[in-house]
Amino acid sequence: MGNQPIKMDTGNKVLLFIASLALLGTVLFLVSHLAGWLAGMQVSQPDTVSDERVAQRIAPIGQVVSGQVDSAEEAADLSPGDLYSNVCAACHDAGVSGAPLKDDTDEWSNRLNDKGLDTLFANSINGIGAMPARGGDSSLSDEQMRDVVAYMLDEAGVDHDYEGGDNGNGNGDTAAEDAAEGEEPVATTETGEAAAEEEAEAVAAIAVEDGDVERGQSGYNTCIACHGAQGQGTPVFPKLAGRDAEYIADKLVRYRAGETVGDQTALMAPNAANLSDEDIADLAVYVATFED
Repeated sequence: MGNQPIKMDTGNKVLLFIASLALLGTVLFLVSHLAGWLAGMQVSQPDTVSDERVAQRIAPIGQVVSGQVDSAEEAADLSPGDLYSNVCAACHDAGVSGAPLKDDTDEWSNRLNDKGLDTLFANSINGIGAMPARGGDSSLSDEQMRDVVAYMLDEAGVDHDYEGGDNGNGNGDTAAEDAAEGEEPVATTETGEAAAEEEAEAVAAIAVEDGDVERGQSGYNTCIACHGAQGQGTPVFPKLAGRDAEYIADKLVRYRAGETVGDQTALMAPNAANLSDEDIADLAVYVATFED
């Protein structure tokens, strides 16, 4: 009896197998947790790559570099309009101490006729009355001062014979000036003549007399921000008050054609590009109602 083997039915065998699996799973679970705890106890080495990245992220965006500024070299890169804004506008935009306003056609015309262009240049270079020599900026060259005077005459719509240096802001006769200096005059090409004829025809096609003031007032709304509600202008943009309709129509036609008219051509050309002849006539007659 004592040597008889223990017999297990199928149900007990299944239970024994399940219990064995449970025990094995428990052991594996405890071992894995023990390994994780031991790994957490180890001291990690610092990550030098992360430190470098942090240093890059907290670095300043830019750096200030100090040094001597060559004012003459800096001024040489400026256009006559920029020089006017930087040096002359404070007095000539407001008429301080009797300074002629930049766009005062009558005043500049009278001064040019009475004194001559050379005297106007000399006064700007040497100073006159309350105006110091070179407008108070000794870094400006004689040529730059002549360019600025010519720029103000251009803004006032006064004809003169000065063509200027590299800036070329004058409105005189280049051919005549070259001939006077002993150089061969530059011949006008047929293409240039054709373009001038087309421009003249385009201006002539504007029936200013048919312009409508009310329509022009509506169209002028996009101009107020720069030229003022009554065309009084700003230190940057010219005054329109006092201009006749033909003058305004001529400028708009030239802007529409893509011609470089002045320092603000880049801003004006896109606005004028889509204007019709009727739009230009309407704007011209409305602006002509502004009192100077």
